Amino acid sequence: MKAIIFKGIIWGLSVLGFSLSAYAEDNVNENSNVSKKKVLVIGLDNVNSNYFPQSMITEETGIPTDSISYTYNKIITSNIINANKDKDYVFVSPAASTEINEIIDNIRLEGEEEEKYIDSSTLDDNEYQRLMNTTHADYVLFLNQHYLKWQEEPLRTLFHFVSYSLYDKNQKEITKGNNYFTCMNLEKADKLSKSSRKSSSKIASTVIKSIKK
Repeated sequence: MKAIIFKGIIWGLSVLGFSLSAYAEDNVNENSNVSKKKVLVIGLDNVNSNYFPQSMITEETGIPTDSISYTYNKIITSNIINANKDKDYVFVSPAASTEINEIIDNIRLEGEEEEKYIDSSTLDDNEYQRLMNTTHADYVLFLNQHYLKWQEEPLRTLFHFVSYSLYDKNQKEITKGNNYFTCMNLEKADKLSKSSRKSSSKIASTVIKSIKK
């Protein structure tokens, strides 16, 4: 049984294609950089498209249907963590917890297509404060939606729009926006990670600039 579980973990890591440095950085962030301001990155169940049903995403990428949002969020989160070079702030990926599940379950988005952002009225005050206290975070960066927008003309292109919202510990919205990268087709997780690095880096730098204003 232990061998089976271990193989499952290795397979999951290889599919996602995450570098060991991302996990090492998470450990450093948690244990050594306690004086840094912490930005918690939370991805919602958020992969949508104007063209691709989830079954097609699974068929083309090999990502199980029930893991599509998890995989896409993990890729963007890992890239954001690795891209950040600011000495005063650190991005961290939280472990699964009751507090995070309660926040995610109640959040609703408003807007159309790639312009979808958190409806702040669906953020429960008590749940939010409990999350901040438990994780000792100073800010929360929500990855609202990963929107796959297919374009036929003038060139066949797949746009990946990642929308985000940043809140401080008092539940005040600091900024929101989206960034995109393009692909020719649906890509497997390891290639998607490479394609999204520059876009993820822009999100990280924009968030830090917004905090420092």
